[in-house]
Amino acid sequence: MTSYSAPSVHACPGCNAFFLRRRLRSINFFGTRDWSDGVPTMSWRQEPLVRCDACAALFWLGDIEPVGVMPDAVRPIGRLKRAWLRWRGDPERQLQAQEEWTEAMKSWGQAQYIGRVNFDDVVYVLSRSKGMGRNRLLWLRNRIWWGLNDRYRSRSDGSPVLDAPSWPAAAERSNMEVILDILRDGEQQPGSMIQQGELLRLLGRFDEAIALLRAVPADGHSEVRAVKIERLARSGDKQVREISAPTW
Repeated sequence: MTSYSAPSVHACPGCNAFFLRRRLRSINFFGTRDWSDGVPTMSWRQEPLVRCDACAALFWLGDIEPVGVMPDAVRPIGRLKRAWLRWRGDPERQLQAQEEWTEAMKSWGQAQYIGRVNFDDVVYVLSRSKGMGRNRLLWLRNRIWWGLNDRYRSRSDGSPVLDAPSWPAAAERSNMEVILDILRDGEQQPGSMIQQGELLRLLGRFDEAIALLRAVPADGHSEVRAVKIERLARSGDKQVREISAPTW
């Protein structure tokens, strides 16, 4: 099962309010769904761009250093036990842990987990992305692409995703073509090649999609995924599809 270590504590660059960030200890992929566009569906994922719930500032987590780690909660220690532990020299550090918890609560007691950005937040940051690095720019455009693709998805109970964002067809196509150009300029790894093939398929460029997907090198997983998307391209399908649940 997915489990977490004690969260790290950070300060918002906009208002200096403290917020918490989950730290993964172990993960599993139970309940995730595999869509052809590769949208992340893991409940434990942390997006790199976040929103402060206190002041609505948008910022990249990678730019913020932790100010500490929230200590584990401790049980209250009664007066007699406190005196006994002091007499013994606090051999198991129970008094120290109590003091650390008390001090942390004075500063961090109201801290909440950082908020998630929405579609409009990502569009806003993209509109001010001049000079931004490749990886962040690619993430912004992918996040928009995945959001627009929500109209093709269903929830676990089969109901459609409500309030899926929409763009004019020309703007949506332009965003996909920019992603394709960014990926083509980078190293051609299997994951990148599969995403390019998916983009070409959704753009209706089926022959190019098929040729690229057939060239994906085998690694025990990527070629299987590529074949599934290639089948969609061969059938002339231009919609995002759920292809299968992960096998791990």
